Amino acid sequence: MSTFGYRKELKKNEEVDEDELLATLSSEELQELERELAVLDDNVPIGLRQKDQTAKIPTGTFDRDALMKYWEDENKKLVEDERMEDERMEDERMEDERMEDRQEGRQDKSRGEGVTVTTDTPGKTSDSDRKKMLPKGKRAQNVSSENDAKEDQTEKKDECKKEAPIRIKCPLKNGLSKVSKGELKTTETTEQNPNTISDRASGNTIVIDETLKQILSNDPTVSEVNLNNIEDISQETLLRFPEALCTNTHVHVFSLANTHADDRVAFAVSKMLRENRFIRNLNIESNFVSGQGILALIAALQHNQSLVELRFHNQRHICGGKVEMEMVQLLRENTTLLKLGYQFDLPGPRMTSTSILTRNQDQQRQRRLQEKKEHSPPEESADIFEDLKNTLKPSIQKRRDEPTHLPPPQRSGRDDLMAAIRGSSIGSLKRVDLSQA
Repeated sequence: MSTFGYRKELKKNEEVDEDELLATLSSEELQELERELAVLDDNVPIGLRQKDQTAKIPTGTFDRDALMKYWEDENKKLVEDERMEDERMEDERMEDERMEDRQEGRQDKSRGEGVTVTTDTPGKTSDSDRKKMLPKGKRAQNVSSENDAKEDQTEKKDECKKEAPIRIKCPLKNGLSKVSKGELKTTETTEQNPNTISDRASGNTIVIDETLKQILSNDPTVSEVNLNNIEDISQETLLRFPEALCTNTHVHVFSLANTHADDRVAFAVSKMLRENRFIRNLNIESNFVSGQGILALIAALQHNQSLVELRFHNQRHICGGKVEMEMVQLLRENTTLLKLGYQFDLPGPRMTSTSILTRNQDQQRQRRLQEKKEHSPPEESADIFEDLKNTLKPSIQKRRDEPTHLPPPQRSGRDDLMAAIRGSSIGSLKRVDLSQA
Protein backbone atom coordinates (compact mmCIF):
# COMPACT_ATOMS: atom_id res chain seq x y z
CA MET A 1 0.00 0.00 0.00
CA SER A 2 1.37 3.39 -0.99
CA THR A 3 1.66 6.14 1.66
CA PHE A 4 2.60 8.92 -0.73
CA GLY A 5 -0.68 10.82 -0.33
CA TYR A 6 -0.60 10.48 3.47
CA ARG A 7 2.94 11.88 3.65
CA LYS A 8 1.92 14.72 1.42
CA GLU A 9 -0.83 15.70 3.86
CA LEU A 10 1.66 15.55 6.74
CA LYS A 11 3.99 17.94 4.91
CA LYS A 12 1.17 20.46 4.71
CA ASN A 13 0.87 20.42 8.50
CA GLU A 14 4.62 20.90 8.90
CA GLU A 15 4.49 24.16 6.97
CA VAL A 16 1.81 25.67 9.25
CA ASP A 17 3.02 28.26 11.71
CA GLU A 18 1.72 27.41 15.20
CA ASP A 19 2.29 30.92 16.56
CA GLU A 20 0.05 32.43 13.89
CA LEU A 21 -2.68 29.88 14.71
CA LEU A 22 -2.52 30.68 18.43
CA ALA A 23 -2.64 34.40 17.70
CA THR A 24 -5.90 33.97 15.80
CA LEU A 25 -7.60 32.21 18.74
CA SER A 26 -9.77 34.09 21.23
CA SER A 27 -9.29 34.02 25.00
CA GLU A 28 -12.16 31.54 25.50
CA GLU A 29 -10.70 29.20 22.89
CA LEU A 30 -7.26 29.42 24.50
CA GLN A 31 -8.69 28.52 27.91
CA GLU A 32 -10.53 25.55 26.43
CA LEU A 33 -7.35 24.39 24.72
CA GLU A 34 -5.44 24.63 28.01
CA ARG A 35 -8.07 22.57 29.78
CA GLU A 36 -7.90 19.89 27.09
CA LEU A 37 -4.11 19.69 27.28
CA ALA A 38 -4.11 19.64 31.10
CA VAL A 39 -6.45 16.64 31.31
CA LEU A 40 -4.62 14.44 28.80
CA ASP A 41 -2.05 11.98 30.10
CA ASP A 42 1.24 11.66 28.27
CA ASN A 43 1.54 7.95 29.14
CA VAL A 44 -1.63 7.14 27.16
CA PRO A 45 -1.36 6.80 23.36
CA ILE A 46 -2.67 9.75 21.40
CA GLY A 47 -5.50 7.77 19.82
CA LEU A 48 -6.83 6.68 23.23
CA ARG A 49 -6.63 9.99 25.11
CA GLN A 50 -9.85 11.58 26.30
CA LYS A 51 -10.94 13.71 29.21
CA ASP A 52 -13.05 12.68 32.17
CA GLN A 53 -16.67 13.39 31.27
CA THR A 54 -18.16 12.50 34.68
CA ALA A 55 -20.17 15.44 35.98
CA LYS A 56 -21.30 13.83 39.28
CA ILE A 57 -19.47 14.75 42.46
CA PRO A 58 -18.14 11.66 44.33
CA THR A 59 -20.37 10.91 47.33
CA GLY A 60 -17.95 8.73 49.30
CA THR A 61 -16.15 5.40 49.34
CA PHE A 62 -17.62 2.29 47.72
CA ASP A 63 -19.49 0.01 50.15
CA ARG A 64 -20.17 -3.41 48.65
CA ASP A 65 -22.21 -4.76 51.58
CA ALA A 66 -24.54 -1.77 51.50
CA LEU A 67 -25.00 -2.17 47.74
CA MET A 68 -25.77 -5.89 48.06
CA LYS A 69 -28.25 -5.21 50.87
CA TYR A 70 -29.93 -2.55 48.75
CA TRP A 71 -30.34 -4.90 45.79
CA GLU A 72 -31.65 -7.69 48.04
CA ASP A 73 -34.26 -5.34 49.50
CA GLU A 74 -35.25 -4.18 46.02
CA ASN A 75 -35.51 -7.78 44.86
CA LYS A 76 -37.76 -8.68 47.80
CA LYS A 77 -39.97 -5.70 47.05
CA LEU A 78 -40.28 -6.76 43.41
CA VAL A 79 -41.13 -10.32 44.41
CA GLU A 80 -43.77 -9.09 46.85
CA ASP A 81 -45.28 -6.72 44.27
CA GLU A 82 -45.36 -9.53 41.74
CA ARG A 83 -47.08 -11.83 44.22
CA MET A 84 -49.71 -9.21 45.01
CA GLU A 85 -50.26 -8.60 41.30
CA ASP A 86 -50.72 -12.32 40.65
CA GLU A 87 -53.21 -12.63 43.51
CA ARG A 88 -55.14 -9.62 42.26
CA MET A 89 -55.30 -10.99 38.72
CA GLU A 90 -56.38 -14.39 40.05
CA ASP A 91 -59.17 -12.76 42.08
CA GLU A 92 -60.33 -10.78 39.04
CA ARG A 93 -60.33 -13.90 36.90
CA MET A 94 -62.35 -15.83 39.47
CA GLU A 95 -64.82 -12.96 39.77
CA ASP A 96 -65.25 -12.82 36.00
CA GLU A 97 -65.89 -16.54 35.87
CA ARG A 98 -68.50 -16.27 38.61
CA MET A 99 -70.27 -13.44 36.80
CA GLU A 100 -70.28 -15.40 33.55
CA ASP A 101 -71.67 -18.48 35.33
CA ARG A 102 -74.43 -16.38 36.88
CA GLN A 103 -75.36 -14.83 33.53
CA GLU A 104 -75.43 -18.22 31.83
CA GLY A 105 -77.62 -19.61 34.63
CA ARG A 106 -80.06 -16.75 34.27
CA GLN A 107 -80.25 -17.19 30.49
CA ASP A 108 -80.86 -20.94 30.83
CA LYS A 109 -83.56 -20.31 33.44
CA SER A 110 -85.35 -17.73 31.28
CA ARG A 111 -85.19 -20.03 28.25
CA GLY A 112 -86.62 -22.95 30.22
CA GLU A 113 -89.53 -21.00 31.62
CA GLY A 114 -90.31 -19.10 28.38
CA VAL A 115 -91.76 -16.20 30.39
CA THR A 116 -90.71 -12.55 30.14
CA VAL A 117 -89.65 -10.94 33.39
CA THR A 118 -91.77 -7.89 34.35
CA THR A 119 -91.41 -5.43 37.22
CA ASP A 120 -93.89 -5.28 40.10
CA THR A 121 -94.39 -1.51 39.94
CA PRO A 122 -97.56 -0.61 38.05
CA GLY A 123 -96.19 2.66 36.65
CA LYS A 124 -93.39 0.90 34.65
CA THR A 125 -93.73 -1.20 31.52
CA SER A 126 -91.51 -3.95 30.25
CA ASP A 127 -89.04 -3.62 27.43
CA SER A 128 -91.22 -5.65 25.06
CA ASP A 129 -94.21 -3.37 25.71
CA ARG A 130 -92.06 -0.31 25.09
CA LYS A 131 -90.85 -1.80 21.80
CA LYS A 132 -94.44 -2.41 20.72
CA MET A 133 -95.46 1.13 21.63
CA LEU A 134 -92.52 2.79 19.87
CA PRO A 135 -92.61 3.46 16.14
CA LYS A 136 -90.53 1.44 13.73
CA GLY A 137 -87.74 4.01 13.35
CA LYS A 138 -87.15 4.42 17.09
CA ARG A 139 -87.42 0.67 17.59
CA ALA A 140 -84.65 0.10 15.03
CA GLN A 141 -82.47 2.72 16.77
CA ASN A 142 -82.92 1.00 20.14
CA VAL A 143 -82.04 -2.41 18.67
CA SER A 144 -78.90 -1.00 17.06
CA SER A 145 -77.86 0.72 20.30
CA GLU A 146 -78.31 -2.52 22.25
CA ASN A 147 -76.23 -4.43 19.70
CA ASP A 148 -73.49 -1.79 19.93
CA ALA A 149 -73.43 -2.08 23.72
CA LYS A 150 -73.15 -5.88 23.53
CA GLU A 151 -70.29 -5.61 21.01
CA ASP A 152 -68.45 -3.14 23.27
CA GLN A 153 -68.75 -5.54 26.20
CA THR A 154 -67.42 -8.48 24.19
CA GLU A 155 -64.52 -6.35 22.91
CA LYS A 156 -63.62 -5.32 26.45
CA LYS A 157 -63.62 -8.96 27.60
CA ASP A 158 -61.38 -9.96 24.68
CA GLU A 159 -58.97 -7.14 25.49
CA CYS A 160 -58.83 -8.22 29.14
CA LYS A 161 -58.11 -11.80 28.11
CA LYS A 162 -55.33 -10.62 25.77
CA GLU A 163 -53.80 -8.36 28.40
CA ALA A 164 -53.57 -11.17 30.97
CA PRO A 165 -50.96 -13.29 29.08
CA ILE A 166 -49.18 -10.11 28.00
CA ARG A 167 -48.73 -9.11 31.63
CA ILE A 168 -47.37 -12.52 32.43
CA LYS A 169 -44.90 -12.42 29.55
CA CYS A 170 -43.72 -8.84 30.10
CA PRO A 171 -40.26 -8.55 31.70
CA LEU A 172 -39.98 -6.74 35.01
CA LYS A 173 -37.44 -4.26 36.29
CA ASN A 174 -33.75 -5.12 36.39
CA GLY A 175 -34.26 -7.96 33.92
CA LEU A 176 -36.32 -10.12 36.29
CA SER A 177 -39.11 -12.02 34.60
CA LYS A 178 -42.16 -13.51 36.22
CA VAL A 179 -40.77 -16.98 35.72
CA SER A 180 -37.71 -16.14 37.78
CA LYS A 181 -39.93 -14.50 40.39
CA GLY A 182 -41.97 -17.70 40.60
CA GLU A 183 -38.80 -19.70 41.09
CA LEU A 184 -37.70 -17.32 43.84
CA LYS A 185 -41.11 -17.73 45.46
CA THR A 186 -40.85 -21.52 45.42
CA THR A 187 -37.33 -21.42 46.86
CA GLU A 188 -38.48 -19.13 49.64
CA THR A 189 -41.35 -21.45 50.55
CA THR A 190 -39.07 -24.49 50.54
CA GLU A 191 -36.54 -22.72 52.74
CA GLN A 192 -39.25 -21.77 55.20
CA ASN A 193 -40.77 -25.27 55.22
CA PRO A 194 -38.08 -27.68 53.97
CA ASN A 195 -39.95 -30.78 55.09
CA THR A 196 -43.23 -30.12 53.30
CA ILE A 197 -43.66 -32.28 50.21
CA SER A 198 -46.06 -31.28 47.45
CA ASP A 199 -47.12 -33.13 44.33
CA ARG A 200 -43.84 -33.47 42.46
CA ALA A 201 -43.52 -33.81 38.72
CA SER A 202 -40.60 -36.23 39.23
CA GLY A 203 -42.88 -38.95 40.60
CA ASN A 204 -40.75 -39.54 43.71
CA THR A 205 -43.21 -40.24 46.53
CA ILE A 206 -40.77 -40.42 49.42
CA VAL A 207 -41.82 -38.75 52.68
CA ILE A 208 -38.73 -36.95 53.96
CA ASP A 209 -39.67 -36.60 57.64
CA GLU A 210 -40.76 -40.21 58.01
CA THR A 211 -37.68 -41.54 56.18
CA LEU A 212 -35.36 -39.49 58.37
CA LYS A 213 -37.01 -40.84 61.51
CA GLN A 214 -36.68 -44.42 60.25
CA ILE A 215 -32.99 -43.90 59.44
CA LEU A 216 -32.27 -42.38 62.84
CA SER A 217 -34.11 -45.23 64.60
CA ASN A 218 -32.17 -47.78 62.47
CA ASP A 219 -35.35 -49.32 61.08
CA PRO A 220 -34.50 -52.70 59.44
CA THR A 221 -37.29 -52.27 56.87
CA VAL A 222 -35.45 -49.34 55.21
CA SER A 223 -32.63 -50.70 53.06
CA GLU A 224 -32.68 -48.03 50.31
CA VAL A 225 -32.95 -44.23 50.45
CA ASN A 226 -33.97 -42.75 47.09
CA LEU A 227 -34.04 -38.94 46.80
CA ASN A 228 -33.63 -38.80 43.02
CA ASN A 229 -35.15 -35.88 41.06
CA ILE A 230 -36.47 -34.00 44.12
CA GLU A 231 -35.53 -30.49 43.00
CA ASP A 232 -37.47 -28.60 45.70
CA ILE A 233 -35.49 -30.09 48.58
CA SER A 234 -33.20 -27.70 50.46
CA GLN A 235 -29.49 -28.19 51.09
CA GLU A 236 -30.03 -28.28 54.86
CA THR A 237 -32.42 -31.23 54.45
CA LEU A 238 -29.91 -33.03 52.23
CA LEU A 239 -27.21 -32.54 54.87
CA ARG A 240 -29.41 -34.25 57.46
CA PHE A 241 -29.45 -37.55 55.52
CA PRO A 242 -25.66 -38.24 55.58
CA GLU A 243 -25.58 -37.29 59.26
CA ALA A 244 -28.38 -39.77 59.98
CA LEU A 245 -26.70 -42.52 57.90
CA CYS A 246 -23.45 -42.33 59.89
CA THR A 247 -24.83 -44.71 62.54
CA ASN A 248 -27.28 -46.70 60.39
CA THR A 249 -26.58 -50.39 59.75
CA HIS A 250 -29.45 -51.42 57.43
CA VAL A 251 -29.36 -48.94 54.51
CA HIS A 252 -27.29 -50.30 51.62
CA VAL A 253 -28.30 -47.96 48.74
CA PHE A 254 -28.20 -44.15 48.94
CA SER A 255 -29.24 -42.13 45.84
CA LEU A 256 -29.52 -38.36 45.54
CA ALA A 257 -29.25 -37.71 41.80
CA ASN A 258 -30.57 -34.43 40.38
CA THR A 259 -31.22 -32.79 43.74
CA HIS A 260 -29.03 -29.66 43.27
CA ALA A 261 -26.52 -31.00 45.81
CA ASP A 262 -23.32 -28.96 46.13
CA ASP A 263 -19.89 -29.43 47.71
CA ARG A 264 -21.27 -29.17 51.24
CA VAL A 265 -23.40 -32.26 50.63
CA ALA A 266 -20.42 -34.04 49.02
CA PHE A 267 -18.24 -33.37 52.07
CA ALA A 268 -21.01 -34.62 54.38
CA VAL A 269 -21.35 -37.80 52.29
CA SER A 270 -17.57 -38.35 52.41
CA LYS A 271 -17.69 -38.08 56.18
CA MET A 272 -20.53 -40.61 56.21
CA LEU A 273 -18.47 -43.03 54.08
CA ARG A 274 -15.61 -42.86 56.59
CA GLU A 275 -17.92 -43.91 59.45
CA ASN A 276 -20.52 -46.13 57.76
CA ARG A 277 -19.51 -49.71 56.87
CA PHE A 278 -22.80 -50.87 55.33
CA ILE A 279 -23.42 -48.58 52.32
CA ARG A 280 -22.75 -50.50 49.10
CA ASN A 281 -24.18 -48.25 46.37
CA LEU A 282 -23.90 -44.44 46.21
CA ASN A 283 -25.37 -42.30 43.41
CA ILE A 284 -24.74 -38.53 43.36
CA GLU A 285 -25.05 -37.89 39.59
CA SER A 286 -26.40 -34.72 37.90
CA ASN A 287 -25.65 -32.25 40.67
CA PHE A 288 -23.50 -29.17 41.35
CA VAL A 289 -20.49 -30.95 42.88
CA SER A 290 -17.09 -29.57 41.86
CA GLY A 291 -13.76 -31.37 41.60
CA GLN A 292 -12.95 -30.79 45.27
CA GLY A 293 -16.15 -32.52 46.38
CA ILE A 294 -15.49 -35.51 44.10
CA LEU A 295 -11.93 -35.85 45.39
CA ALA A 296 -13.29 -35.83 48.94
CA LEU A 297 -15.65 -38.69 48.04
CA ILE A 298 -12.87 -40.79 46.50
CA ALA A 299 -10.47 -40.02 49.37
CA ALA A 300 -13.06 -41.42 51.78
CA LEU A 301 -12.84 -44.79 49.97
CA GLN A 302 -9.45 -45.38 51.59
CA HIS A 303 -11.28 -45.78 54.90
CA ASN A 304 -14.27 -47.67 53.46
CA GLN A 305 -14.17 -51.35 52.48
CA SER A 306 -17.88 -51.89 51.81
CA LEU A 307 -18.74 -49.52 48.91
CA VAL A 308 -19.02 -51.45 45.64
CA GLU A 309 -20.57 -48.91 43.25
CA LEU A 310 -20.00 -45.13 43.07
CA ARG A 311 -21.67 -42.82 40.51
CA PHE A 312 -20.94 -39.08 40.17
CA HIS A 313 -21.14 -38.38 36.43
CA ASN A 314 -22.83 -35.37 34.73
CA GLN A 315 -21.91 -32.61 37.17
CA ARG A 316 -22.33 -28.95 36.27
CA HIS A 317 -18.65 -28.25 37.04
CA ILE A 318 -16.02 -29.82 34.76
CA CYS A 319 -13.40 -31.78 36.68
CA GLY A 320 -10.43 -31.28 34.35
CA GLY A 321 -7.30 -33.27 33.73
CA LYS A 322 -5.60 -32.48 37.04
CA VAL A 323 -8.57 -33.68 39.08
CA GLU A 324 -8.86 -36.86 36.99
CA MET A 325 -5.19 -37.68 37.62
CA GLU A 326 -5.67 -37.20 41.37
CA MET A 327 -8.80 -39.37 41.23
CA VAL A 328 -6.81 -42.23 39.68
CA GLN A 329 -4.07 -41.89 42.30
CA LEU A 330 -6.65 -42.18 45.08
CA LEU A 331 -8.40 -45.11 43.42
CA ARG A 332 -5.18 -47.17 43.41
CA GLU A 333 -5.40 -47.57 47.18
CA ASN A 334 -8.93 -48.99 47.14
CA THR A 335 -9.51 -52.71 46.52
CA THR A 336 -13.28 -53.08 46.95
CA LEU A 337 -14.81 -50.68 44.38
CA LEU A 338 -16.14 -52.64 41.38
CA LYS A 339 -18.21 -50.06 39.43
CA LEU A 340 -17.40 -46.39 38.81
CA GLY A 341 -20.05 -44.20 37.14
CA TYR A 342 -17.89 -41.52 35.53
CA GLN A 343 -16.66 -40.92 31.97
CA PHE A 344 -13.03 -39.76 31.98
CA ASP A 345 -12.06 -37.16 29.38
CA LEU A 346 -8.37 -38.10 29.24
CA PRO A 347 -7.39 -41.51 27.84
CA GLY A 348 -4.66 -42.08 30.44
CA PRO A 349 -6.88 -41.90 33.56
CA ARG A 350 -9.60 -43.80 31.70
CA MET A 351 -7.35 -46.80 30.99
CA THR A 352 -5.83 -46.70 34.46
CA SER A 353 -9.23 -46.69 36.17
CA THR A 354 -10.35 -49.61 33.99
CA SER A 355 -7.30 -51.64 35.02
CA ILE A 356 -7.89 -50.77 38.69
CA LEU A 357 -11.52 -51.94 38.54
CA THR A 358 -10.45 -55.12 36.74
CA ARG A 359 -7.88 -55.76 39.47
CA ASN A 360 -10.53 -55.30 42.15
CA GLN A 361 -12.89 -57.70 40.36
CA ASP A 362 -10.16 -60.35 40.14
CA GLN A 363 -9.38 -59.99 43.82
CA GLN A 364 -13.07 -60.23 44.64
CA ARG A 365 -13.36 -63.43 42.63
CA GLN A 366 -10.31 -64.91 44.34
CA ARG A 367 -11.71 -64.05 47.77
CA ARG A 368 -15.01 -65.66 46.83
CA LEU A 369 -13.27 -68.87 45.69
CA GLN A 370 -11.17 -68.91 48.85
CA GLU A 371 -14.27 -68.64 51.01
CA LYS A 372 -15.93 -71.41 49.04
CA LYS A 373 -12.86 -73.57 49.49
CA GLU A 374 -12.79 -72.99 53.24
CA HIS A 375 -16.45 -73.86 53.69
CA SER A 376 -16.39 -76.96 51.44
CA PRO A 377 -15.23 -80.54 52.47
CA PRO A 378 -11.59 -81.54 51.79
CA GLU A 379 -12.39 -83.77 48.78
CA GLU A 380 -14.49 -81.11 47.15
CA SER A 381 -11.85 -78.49 47.91
CA ALA A 382 -9.25 -80.68 46.15
CA ASP A 383 -11.52 -81.01 43.13
CA ILE A 384 -12.14 -77.26 43.14
CA PHE A 385 -8.39 -76.66 43.34
CA GLU A 386 -7.79 -79.03 40.43
CA ASP A 387 -10.52 -77.38 38.36
CA LEU A 388 -9.09 -73.97 39.14
CA LYS A 389 -5.63 -75.17 38.14
CA ASN A 390 -6.96 -76.53 34.86
CA THR A 391 -8.82 -73.31 34.09
CA LEU A 392 -5.64 -71.27 34.60
CA LYS A 393 -3.62 -73.42 32.16
CA PRO A 394 -2.99 -71.95 28.72
CA SER A 395 -4.97 -73.38 25.84
CA ILE A 396 -1.93 -74.97 24.13
CA GLN A 397 -1.03 -76.91 27.28
CA LYS A 398 -4.63 -78.03 27.64
CA ARG A 399 -4.54 -79.53 24.16
CA ARG A 400 -1.33 -81.41 24.96
CA ASP A 401 -2.58 -82.83 28.26
CA GLU A 402 -5.98 -83.88 27.04
CA PRO A 403 -6.08 -87.49 25.72
CA THR A 404 -7.07 -87.94 22.14
CA HIS A 405 -10.47 -89.62 22.10
CA LEU A 406 -10.73 -90.67 18.45
CA PRO A 407 -13.72 -92.74 17.31
CA PRO A 408 -12.98 -96.41 16.43
CA PRO A 409 -12.47 -96.98 12.70
CA GLN A 410 -15.26 -98.69 10.83
CA ARG A 411 -14.27 -102.22 9.56
CA SER A 412 -15.44 -103.67 6.26
CA GLY A 413 -15.83 -107.36 5.13
CA ARG A 414 -12.49 -107.34 3.36
CA ASP A 415 -10.74 -106.15 6.52
CA ASP A 416 -12.29 -109.03 8.48
CA LEU A 417 -11.19 -111.54 5.82
CA MET A 418 -7.64 -110.29 5.77
CA ALA A 419 -7.46 -110.34 9.55
CA ALA A 420 -8.69 -113.97 9.57
CA ILE A 421 -6.08 -114.99 6.99
CA ARG A 422 -3.33 -113.36 8.98
CA GLY A 423 -4.34 -115.11 12.14
CA SER A 424 -4.70 -118.60 10.60
CA SER A 425 -1.99 -121.27 9.98
CA ILE A 426 -1.43 -123.83 7.20
CA GLY A 427 -2.52 -126.67 9.41
CA SER A 428 -5.87 -125.21 10.03
CA LEU A 429 -6.66 -124.87 6.33
CA LYS A 430 -9.07 -127.40 4.79
CA ARG A 431 -8.50 -129.12 1.49
CA VAL A 432 -11.18 -128.34 -1.06
CA ASP A 433 -12.13 -130.75 -3.85
CA LEU A 434 -12.28 -128.77 -7.03
CA SER A 435 -14.07 -131.52 -8.99
CA GLN A 436 -17.08 -131.40 -6.69
CA ALA A 437 -17.15 -127.62 -6.89
